[in-house]
Amino acid sequence: MNLYTLKRPAKKTNNIIYNCPHSGEEFPDGFFKNTNLDKNTLLLSSDSFVNELFSEAPENGSVIMSNNYSRSFMDTNREAFELDPTMLSGEITEALNANSVKVQLGFGSIAKYAFTQIPIYKDKIPFEQVLDRLEKYYFPVHEQLKTIQNENIETYGYSLLVDCHSMPSYEFLGQKSHLPRQPDIVLGDFHGKSCYSKITEFLINHFQRYDLTVSTNSPFAGGYNTQHYGNPDLGKHAIQIEIKKSLYMDEKERRINQFFEPIKIVMSSLCYHLDSEIDKILGTRPK
Repeated sequence: MNLYTLKRPAKKTNNIIYNCPHSGEEFPDGFFKNTNLDKNTLLLSSDSFVNELFSEAPENGSVIMSNNYSRSFMDTNREAFELDPTMLSGEITEALNANSVKVQLGFGSIAKYAFTQIPIYKDKIPFEQVLDRLEKYYFPVHEQLKTIQNENIETYGYSLLVDCHSMPSYEFLGQKSHLPRQPDIVLGDFHGKSCYSKITEFLINHFQRYDLTVSTNSPFAGGYNTQHYGNPDLGKHAIQIEIKKSLYMDEKERRINQFFEPIKIVMSSLCYHLDSEIDKILGTRPK
């Protein structure tokens, strides 16, 4: 199994990377021997089709990278050792971040639960296997992300990681209608720490032009990738996009709906306009 798909533009015109860490649907051989859950249940927590929504990024001078394996197997939008020790057996030889909100919810780098809050694994995972999984599946992805973030930063004077995700609709979650209306788009810039505010403002204005409702940093301020790769003082920017799934797919059947193509146009348009405007936004000039 190839860990990820990396597509580069025929003509690179910017240093923007669109990353889709949760759109993969593959599992390694032998995985289903360790779980009682079926593949469809495990994939309910995936950001299905998000990589397809942003597939025109290379036609607009940008790079796109998508993990091929499911986040139910390995989630690269977490710290490597963001893990629940109650899932593990054997000697734990690394310090764990066991108290994060994501771990408490059951969604560390190796998830404890499926979307349905049913345990994924029949038995505890030996920590030696955890180390092996991280070595084979987690660290190579981040090595590649780091490479493409840095390889042209001197030429362009910046890098921008757009971490692309989708979120379940309130209706799919079974939440009551008296709750505040769910935004169509949630942008996370780690409360202004992972990218310049002008980038966030540009994305807000873009989505609002298409009559989409936008929230910033609530309920998602950005995951590990946004925090880890965003360092605006060094010219490294990162922002997370969450798209409401019901805008483009049938969440129960896990298939695209009649609105997929219009939403794809919105995302393709974003790729086009960011390519055209990013130097103006950041005040940079490619060498």
